[in-house]
Amino acid sequence: MTILSSIGYAKYSIAWNRRTEEQANQLASYALDRLATQAALHANQPDVYREPYIAMGHLRDDVLREEFSATRRGKLWEKVQKKVEGNSNIRPAVREGRHGDVSRVWEWVGAVRAIKDGKSSDRRESSRYSVGSVIGSSPVIEGQSEMSEVRNWEESRPIY
Repeated sequence: MTILSSIGYAKYSIAWNRRTEEQANQLASYALDRLATQAALHANQPDVYREPYIAMGHLRDDVLREEFSATRRGKLWEKVQKKVEGNSNIRPAVREGRHGDVSRVWEWVGAVRAIKDGKSSDRRESSRYSVGSVIGSSPVIEGQSEMSEVRNWEESRPIY
């Protein structure tokens, strides 16, 4: 009976570790996409998006909003953190925010836009590295001029 329960527990443990690793890979990919998007938004509109980084605690709460178990959340975030900080496009740092709170942040330092012939290209190279062409642009249809209107989001009420 002890041998059978040990084998059952081993199978369960291996399956749980594989599932956790897959989920950590997906969450790390999502976190990297969010960081690349923040960097691209900051590069395109620095007056609207003032920071090129995201606080690690905020990103953790956003990425793991569906996980309610504290122990599983902690173990999963450790794996995600190792994967994100292992990426050479991420710079971890400790920064002070606009409101005086000091926190650990991740900043995307990789390419934000594709550059060809010394000019910034509007074509997206990869969804992971650039969202520059998506913001304020639309596809050009034959017969239409290339002039497009750029709209900024305006809140109906102030945000504090």
